[in-house]
Parts: sequence; C-alpha cells; structure tokens
Amino acid sequence: METLFVLLLYMNGIVKEHMAYWEDPVTMEWVEMGLPGCLAMKRTLKRQGWHDTKGGRYACEKRVVETRINWEDKKVIARIVE
Repeated sequence: METLFVLLLYMNGIVKEHMAYWEDPVTMEWVEMGLPGCLAMKRTLKRQGWHDTKGGRYACEKRVVETRINWEDKKVIARIVE
C-alpha cells in the first residue's frame, strides 16, 4: 500500500474514476503525478470545458491506495483503501 496524490472524479458523492500515474510528455515514461501533476491535470480539464457541478467534481486528494501492474507493465491503482 502506498500514499499518493490522486485525481478523483466524484459523481453524486461517489468516486467514479481515479488517476495517480501518467505518461510524462517530456521523458515519455510512466510516472507518479504527485500534487503538481494532479493540479495541472485538473487545470487542463477546466481549460477543455469541464466545470464542477452539483452532480460531479474533480478533486486532488492524498489517499492510501493499493497498486498493481497492468497488462502494459504499468503501475496503476487497484483500489483506494482509505
């Protein structure tokens, strides 16, 4: 288990999607986003037209997660523990 900054999509108070890793556009490597990357992703979503509503919102939160290696040999979140 690890503690990571995770970009969460809440829909009606329930976490529907989450993301803590991304492909760095400079190095082209799969890396942990961290807080700066999470906030940058959230700003990008807003620039592309996403607006928080009563039914849905994006949030960057520090969470305890369980990770696994996916079919592309990339580390991903298996589940949010806390």
